[in-house]
Amino acid sequence: MSIGLKLYLANAKRAGQHSLRLQKHATSTDDNDTRLARPAGQLLWLHAGTKCQFTAITELIRQLSGEHTQLSFLVTTPKNTSTDTRFQECCKQPCLQIIVPDDTPQQVDKFLNHWQPAMGIWLGPVLRPALVVGSRKKQIGLYMVNANSRASIETKPRYSKGITTDILRRFNHIHATNGTVSRDLVKQGARAGSVTVAGLLQEGVNTLYCDDRDRDEMAHLIAARPLWLAAEITQQEEDSVISAHRIASRLSHRLLLILVPDEPERGAEIARQLRQQGWIVAQRSLEQEPNEHVQVFIGDTDEEMGLWYRLAPVCFMGKSLDKTATGQSPLDAAALGCAILHGSNTERHKDSYHRLNTAGAARKVEDEQQLAVGVQELLAPDKAAAMAHAGWDVSTSGAQAADLAVELITTALDELDPA
Repeated sequence: MSIGLKLYLANAKRAGQHSLRLQKHATSTDDNDTRLARPAGQLLWLHAGTKCQFTAITELIRQLSGEHTQLSFLVTTPKNTSTDTRFQECCKQPCLQIIVPDDTPQQVDKFLNHWQPAMGIWLGPVLRPALVVGSRKKQIGLYMVNANSRASIETKPRYSKGITTDILRRFNHIHATNGTVSRDLVKQGARAGSVTVAGLLQEGVNTLYCDDRDRDEMAHLIAARPLWLAAEITQQEEDSVISAHRIASRLSHRLLLILVPDEPERGAEIARQLRQQGWIVAQRSLEQEPNEHVQVFIGDTDEEMGLWYRLAPVCFMGKSLDKTATGQSPLDAAALGCAILHGSNTERHKDSYHRLNTAGAARKVEDEQQLAVGVQELLAPDKAAAMAHAGWDVSTSGAQAADLAVELITTALDELDPA
């Protein structure tokens, strides 16, 4: 152990003792280690060094929970981090989120003794020395994935010489996002044989189902009509979408809008209101067809987004103009060939939108006027095709990294429990 790490742990121990003395005199404490019960069975601990790793953690849990149905998950996050329901929504098994313990030997021991994780998955190279050392003392395997930069110590200790090398060598294996990061980590002290270039682990893509017979039938009915899709539209976004359709239709008189509400049961009311406004409307739930006269076709059925994404060259992602919403994943639409338009409220999937925008696969709009302009421009087949191609590249680029991470974790879990 390096002198720097010994000094760090000694200082951390003193800080922990001081904290314990303060707790004895406090009327109450916020102890999220013991307040929550540990789920029975094998528990996988995932630590997010920064908020930007939340998307990667969610994807890992989604995939791992499908393969290991008896596995529970514990996610630790930095302080001042709100609970992120994506962790719980992506799997049926117990999935808890707590704030990472203070980086003192006392708090680390309390944390590990209570939760007894089978292994630890570290997302990103932001290091907490006492937590890493404490985990290894209890023979808990540590694996770092999605390392996207040089390693750093979260607490920025005064004496840091040798600490980074000591900590990196305590990880069983490290997945770097690219060759530059891999080389940097080795220079910082990671064992060369323990570092693999795996790519960027990001939000995954669901292969949405579509009956080919339905697609062929719909494509025949729509024929050569220009078409755009408004996907998962909230009630607050309906007026903006219809206004944009009215504007866009002035230059494209045969333009068809497929409007998919976020709640299918709202389809009948939407149809009623649109007919009162003079629109010719058809509803999927009533088995009506988008014939040549229909101007708005309401996709008010469950689990048919795979069909609509495959039909539409241009898609506006709902839950993004509504100021109370936080967006929906754009990757399924991108993977199925849609050029994407979206509003500003995409906080929940901001990393995915950022990648798509940077690649030229998506465009942000602020209101119905900009939405209408975006639809009009992307009705040009060459522009929509260029965006769709860029979107496909982005939406599929994280698959290898996710597969490699899942394989690494699954192999380690199998070695712990061969049965």
